[in-house]
Amino acid sequence: MKAAKISILPLLIILLITITACQKPADKAVMKEKRLRIITTIPPLYSFTKNIVGNLADVENLLPSGVGPHEYSFKPNDVKRVADAGILIKNGAGLENWLDSMIDLAGAGGLKAIDTSIGVDIINNDPHIWLSPKNAVIQVKNIADALIKADPDNGKAYRKNADEYIAKLKLLDEEISSAASGWAKKDFVSLHSAFLYFARDYGLRQAGVIMESPDKIPAPGHIKDIMGRIRVAGIKAIFSEPGPQPKSVMMIAKELDVKIYNLDTMEAGDLSAGWYEEKTRANLLVMKMAFDQHYGVSKGNSK
Repeated sequence: MKAAKISILPLLIILLITITACQKPADKAVMKEKRLRIITTIPPLYSFTKNIVGNLADVENLLPSGVGPHEYSFKPNDVKRVADAGILIKNGAGLENWLDSMIDLAGAGGLKAIDTSIGVDIINNDPHIWLSPKNAVIQVKNIADALIKADPDNGKAYRKNADEYIAKLKLLDEEISSAASGWAKKDFVSLHSAFLYFARDYGLRQAGVIMESPDKIPAPGHIKDIMGRIRVAGIKAIFSEPGPQPKSVMMIAKELDVKIYNLDTMEAGDLSAGWYEEKTRANLLVMKMAFDQHYGVSKGNSK
């Protein structure tokens, strides 16, 4: 009696499938471990970073929604979040001075802190560099260069994404330049000294600020000086910020019969890849309403 022939091929296939199935969870864990974990400090930096990494890395913002960087006090859990992430992306230019001690505490594990202000022509006492898309381009390049160095395997994708996003920012820059070139008056007064970079890059002039610092009530002498500047410059619209209006702003508007318009400094807000562009265009729309309605267009740009 002949022995039955047994084919081992089906058995090998079953064994191979079993081994592969057993390896999948481990492989996924390894892949997840390899992904960059990035912490940003403010929403604009989140937008910049998210556009660069897409779905190739994990990005979260350090500050809670609605909380700005000026008044923030970090908590012990924040130190752990930053240390676990390994990469911290900050604005720089003096905005997050409170980060220094956090970086010291979290840096033992090899924390990489990326200062996005490198290469920006800094204006003293104004850290709001992101409010000008020209500076945003520099910040995006700084972030991309650092992430490519940290994660060379995804370097080509990061570079491609960064280049595509920079193209969008340059289009945004062109939109602002085109609008600003047509404004007959270039002088403005704002609540805080937050728009100096925007003014420098688009030919505007800050005639003064109503509040010299975010947490300081302006002195009567300062208010008197600002009101004088508004009269001399013939300013008919002042720029404040969203939220309850300070008494000083309401008083100036009433006394001088000027209208209040709100501009977002973008220090706090929602988190999304398109958020920065949306907010910048919203600010531009507010400026157009203010300058066009109250001053008209310059002769060189009249149709």
